[in-house]
Amino acid sequence: MTDDEAYASFRAVRFAENGGEPFCPHCGSLGVYEFECRKIFKCKGCQKQFSATSGTIFANRKMALRDILVAIAIFVNGVNGHSALRLSRDLKCNYRTAFVLAHKLREVLGTQQAGHKLTGIVEIDGAWVGGHEKKANLKKDRRDMRRSNPKRRSIVTMRERRQGGRSRSFVFRSEHEAIKTILAHVHPSAKIRTDEGSHWEQLRAHFDDVKSINHSVGYAINGVHTNWVESFNSRIRRGERGIYGHICGPHLQEYADEFGWKEDNRRVSNGAQFASLMKAVTQQPTSRKWSGYWQKWMIEESEQ
Repeated sequence: MTDDEAYASFRAVRFAENGGEPFCPHCGSLGVYEFECRKIFKCKGCQKQFSATSGTIFANRKMALRDILVAIAIFVNGVNGHSALRLSRDLKCNYRTAFVLAHKLREVLGTQQAGHKLTGIVEIDGAWVGGHEKKANLKKDRRDMRRSNPKRRSIVTMRERRQGGRSRSFVFRSEHEAIKTILAHVHPSAKIRTDEGSHWEQLRAHFDDVKSINHSVGYAINGVHTNWVESFNSRIRRGERGIYGHICGPHLQEYADEFGWKEDNRRVSNGAQFASLMKAVTQQPTSRKWSGYWQKWMIEESEQ
């Protein structure tokens, strides 16, 4: 695409509700006119100026829209993730620009994952991430890395066992802290499948059908297994070890949302994933976390 073609594509998606014709994001008025010298608009009603990205996740952006569309395409094509360093090289931009851009996209994916309760057969399991510590050579000298390293976190995932099923992932210090979150995001009629962790026994008081699999005996016994959520955990490990190398704890939830969205859309074509994320980007409001991230100020402070 040329810059003009990229702008036309973004504008068509941004104002799709009005057939691609711009409307004021401040007052909703259809009476707007476009400047000839710049790609901005002005509302005849409230007299405010705005652009195609105003009010979206990419408000106040300096990067060309063509590069943003390329970044979205690269991002959805990364099956196990796409590091900010590699994205900066692909786009020929600063690392910090790519870092914030990728996290803005993850924020959009997190919004896409929210807003629904899981039903049917729901598998639940956790995966330990971060805080790597080299194991001792002798087995007798080794420690339980999950509890010995305070930087480690557990990504607990709830996943529907059906084709096209959805998944939700949340970050905790330990798996047993996930009980309240599970109750909030899983429908009471669901059938729960877990491993033999003692903390999962609490779920029996809230769900009629809770079954556990003893992995020391087998991966599936009489139809009881957690293979679907285990495959999701393997995606997390591939992303952490093979793509990112290290995931910072404060941002771990955003990465979990990315892994969940890509797992849920793994059988959707790349073009459909791109179109879906493009539409979501235009509907996502301006980020309160990543706007002005490197300048150390938040939107709430700038509005005062």
